[in-house]
This record gives sequence, C-alpha cells and structure tokens, in this order.
Amino acid sequence: MIKRKKRISGRIVLFLLFFSLLTISCHKKEDKPNILWITLEDTSPQFLAPYGSKLTTTPTLDNLGKEGVIFNHAYATGAVCSASRNTIITGCSTEELGTGNHRSKYTIPDFIKGFPYYLKKAGYYTSNNAKTDYNVKDEQDFINEAWDESSRNAGWWNREKKQPFFSVFNFNTCHQSRTMTYPWNQYENEILGSLPDSLEFKPSEVEVPPFYKDSKEMRKHLSRVPNSLLKTDFLVDELLKKLKKDGLKENTIIFIYADHGEGIPRGKTHSIGFGHRVPFYIWFPPKYKHLSPWGTGVITNELISLKDLAPTILSMAGSSIPEHMKGRPFMGEEREKPRKYVFGSRNRLDETPGLERTVFDGRFVYSRNFYPHLPVVRYQKYGEVSEIVKTIRKDNAAGVLNKIQSELLKQLRAIEYLYDIQSDKWEVKNLATNPVYKEDLIRLRKVMKERVIKTNDIHFIPEGEMRKASKGSTAFEIKKTREINPTKEILEVAELVGVESNPEVFLNYLKHENKHVRYWASVGLNFLGQTDGIENQLLPYLKDKSVYVQIEIAILLYKTIKNSKAKGTLINYIMGEDKYATHHTIQQLLYLPSIANDFTYLLRVLDKRYGNERLPGFEYTLQNSVQMYLYLYDNQKLYYTKSAKWIDDLNSTVRNWN
Repeated sequence: MIKRKKRISGRIVLFLLFFSLLTISCHKKEDKPNILWITLEDTSPQFLAPYGSKLTTTPTLDNLGKEGVIFNHAYATGAVCSASRNTIITGCSTEELGTGNHRSKYTIPDFIKGFPYYLKKAGYYTSNNAKTDYNVKDEQDFINEAWDESSRNAGWWNREKKQPFFSVFNFNTCHQSRTMTYPWNQYENEILGSLPDSLEFKPSEVEVPPFYKDSKEMRKHLSRVPNSLLKTDFLVDELLKKLKKDGLKENTIIFIYADHGEGIPRGKTHSIGFGHRVPFYIWFPPKYKHLSPWGTGVITNELISLKDLAPTILSMAGSSIPEHMKGRPFMGEEREKPRKYVFGSRNRLDETPGLERTVFDGRFVYSRNFYPHLPVVRYQKYGEVSEIVKTIRKDNAAGVLNKIQSELLKQLRAIEYLYDIQSDKWEVKNLATNPVYKEDLIRLRKVMKERVIKTNDIHFIPEGEMRKASKGSTAFEIKKTREINPTKEILEVAELVGVESNPEVFLNYLKHENKHVRYWASVGLNFLGQTDGIENQLLPYLKDKSVYVQIEIAILLYKTIKNSKAKGTLINYIMGEDKYATHHTIQQLLYLPSIANDFTYLLRVLDKRYGNERLPGFEYTLQNSVQMYLYLYDNQKLYYTKSAKWIDDLNSTVRNWN
C-alpha cells in the first residue's frame, strides 16, 4: 500500500529531539498513550453547558472538557449514524467511497481497512463497545479485522499487561430512540426511572428552539433531550471511575464527541449545522499535556471534521497514515495546518430520499438542497411514530404554527441555505437571498461545486443505478468512469432543478447520451410540473433506457393530465422486481395526494407481499415505504414493530408535572 510521506521540517525534527531531553516521548514503543473514545449518539452542542445551554446536562463530560480542549466547530460528515460512522472508521468521506446512503452496505476496496487495524499493527489493543453500523458489505469480516474485540463486553481490561489500548465506548442512552421515537412509557422506564427526582429536568426548564411551537406538549417532548443526556453522563462517570480504579487515567487521552446532530426533527437527518455540528472535547492527563497543540483549559475555533479522526489517531500512535485517508491529522507528528472548510452530506436515509451537500467555514453554514420538492420533515416511519412529529403535524393542520415552524413541513422549499451560526445558533435566518451576504454565498457555492467534482460524487446518480454499475466492482472505482458518472455534466443539470423555469432547457438535456444527465433533466421537468404543448415530446421517454427517467416522466404525465400510458408505467414499477425502482416510485407518490389514492390497491398487495416481520437489507426500506403509504392514504395504523405496537395516542402517556 502506498503510504503518505511524513512532512516534518528540519526545524521541527530539532525541536522534537530537544524536547525529548526534557520529557518522556509519547512515541517510545514502551510508553505510547492509551486512547479512550467516548461517543455520544445523536447529540448537538446546543444542549451542553459549555456551548451555551442553561442546563448542565453532562457535568462529568463538561469537567473533562474544561480541563482539556473544547472545540466550537467540529462537524460530522453525515447527518445519520451509518454514513457518519463509515467515515469515522475508514477515514474516507462517503462521497469518496459511495457509501452515503443509509445502511446501503456497498463493497469497498480491500485496501481500505478500519483504522484500528493499523493501530493493532503498531502494538495497540483495540476494543469497541459496542455499536458499529459501518455501512459496508461483509461488515463482520471488516469488524474482525479492525478490532481485537467488538462486543458489549469489550474494553481495555482484556489486553496484555502494560499493552497500550485504544478503546471506544458508544453510549446510546441519548439516541433518537430515547429523545423522540420510543413511546413515553418506554422512555420513562429507561431514562426517567433511573434518574433521581431531584435531578430530573422538567419541561418548564427546557429551551424551545424557535422552529418548534412553545407549548406544554412540545416542552414535554423536548424534556427527553436533557434527561437522556444526564442519564448518559451518569454512565460515563461510571466508566471513568473504572478507568481511574484500574490506575490508567493518568496514562490515557480521552476524546468525547457525538456521531452527528441531535435526534429530534430538523436535527439528525437534516444537512445544516444542526444535523452535523457536534460537541467535541479532548482531555489530556498531565503526562501528555504537551501533546495538545492548543494547550489545556482552552476553547478553540479550529475546524474539525470527524473524517480527521482516523489519521489523527494514527499520527498520535506514530503509525503511518495510508494514502487513501484524506482527512487532516490535527495532532501528533503529522499534524497539518487547519483547513478553511469541512463538509457534510445527506443522501437516502432509511426510506426517505434526499441529496444535500453542505460546507462549513467556522462562521457560515452553506447547504445546497437538490430535491426541493421534499420537506424537511419527511414521511419517515421511524420518525412518524413519534409524539413530537405528530404534535408538529397536528399543530400545522390546526394553523397554529408561525412561518418558521411551518417550514418544517413545507414541500416546495429553498434550494440554498446560508446561516451565520455565530449569531443564529438555531439556524432560522436564511441569508441566501440577503444581498449583504452575496459574496459569501457565491464563495461557498463555488466550494461546494468544486467538492462534488473533485470527489466524483456518485450519489448524484440513482441508487439503483449505482448498485447495478458497481456489481463486481465498487462504487469507489466506478465513480471515476466518465461513461457512468460524468460528474460535471450531471451537476450542471442538477443545479438547474428549482432554478430554471423554462421546460425547453430540460427538454434539451433530455436528449443527452448519458442516462444520468437525462435523469436530472427529467427531475427538473417533474419539478416544474408543466406538460402543456410538450406532451408528445415527453411520451417517448416512458421507454427510456433509464427506468428512473421513465418514472419521473410518468409521474409528470400522470399528475398533470392523467395519461393512461404513464399510469401503466407506474404500475409496472410499483409491482415489478426492481426494488430500487419500486422504492423510487412509491416515494414520489407519497408526496402527491392528488394521485396517490389511484395506486392504493397496489400498495395493499405489496403490504401482503412484504409482511410485518422485518426483512433484511433494502426490503426493509420498502416495507417502511409501503406502511407509510397505507398510513397516509388507507387509514391503516402505523406500528413501529409488530411485536411492540406503538400507536399514535398522545393522551395515553400524560405525566403529572408538578
């Protein structure tokens, strides 16, 4: 494997030699630092005291941060667990690997290992407790190669005597399941039931973000967040006590971070700062304080991407960094200077489609939305069963939400978002149309485009096409092929969706030889929703070589003029064997109530075909889509699982808040 050359100037070498005379070098084989990772699931910094929260939700973690380094600007590359964790474990962004679709589990090249694999070679004992969710095919083999142990019992305690360790502990008590999805009684049993009443946060204490209506119901829902964090903090405290009891804290550097943003609507899954920005602390024992480039007891505005974690840990361990890891080592011998920008993305998440690309520069968040027909809060079964989403929908139907709050459910929404997170922590003032910020908008838009082209971002082609094209290879390899993925041409058309109002422009692109360019032309036409005078030009594309062009054009023709041939095309793909085409069709119809009922009888058939027991792989995505459809258009109950029937009943779990 090609290795990255070490970039240490002669001056730095002399400095290190001199420094080694004064202190014990951490890079001696017998004295490498232990590294402990504490990973919080689904947590945004706005809910932690060091980042401005009025509630002290994580006192144990906060004390570590105050003694070490607190990072104001750390960002996950993905706004959901599998996409983010894929980047963390490989050191590669999902745009580079083609692994951005949630739990798509594509094959990746053999030379890309989970980075603990290299730590093992450097003499470290590696353990993971216990979540993986790495979003790769043959995940268990990948896990076995990376970790000495990955299980609910894993920890530093199984290493050889005096062997340095790299140990990860994932805490799911602050996961979305606890903060919104579980029914109240289950949340009460798992979280509130284990907290002393005197420490429990009451609904009256929580801060209600301006994109939610400040009501008794909403405060109740939001109180889950601080209480779940407090429960997590108690568990972390127990872990740290064990570390100290084992006599290891003085030799251990502790990293604390979240895998992505908060598990509440508009946070996790949404590609703005709230979906990507995470709390991030590093604590150094006195022995290793000299390893901090920032000092200790400090707050830094240095930009950090979770893509940087893998090369940073290898740099700290004195291990060579593989060439395919493009992240920035921010500690250790190979520390690189800070970068101007870091990046985020959103693709398919569970059954909900999406394509968003985001740029962070430490002040501004720029997010480009390529599917403007989809709302922020989409019809996702995992979220739809929650009380908080049902409250938002109920309030919206009652007309009691203001403009900012109703934006969550607005189907035709902006294509560009620009937020100043220094003055707008909840990101509610979109500056994209403000002429004062035009230069910043143009600058960040340019950076986004350059990023898409540089990475040959294959997520701009439909997922079914990506799956088909990468059979026998990998998305990482095929995305370099211009015949499959002419990125510049695809992006050129994709950027017109929601911008260009002349259907003739898209009709010209519809003649392009590349089917993925034609796909985006069909998306543009479908978004415009105009068929007057062009019906005859569109009909031939019901037999296009791309099934996705066929589906987009069929949707357009049927929703506008109820064309019978178009309906036949949609029926074929709803009932066909191509599960990706079926999913694409259903997800289109979900947001078109004017025609959705015309296909309900077919969805009943699919419901019997797939059943209620959770199916493996992409079939589960289809199950969720079908059940969501029948919930919306056939008055069927929406269950989270067959065995645990979580039904919409906001009044059944009322608690007496004194």
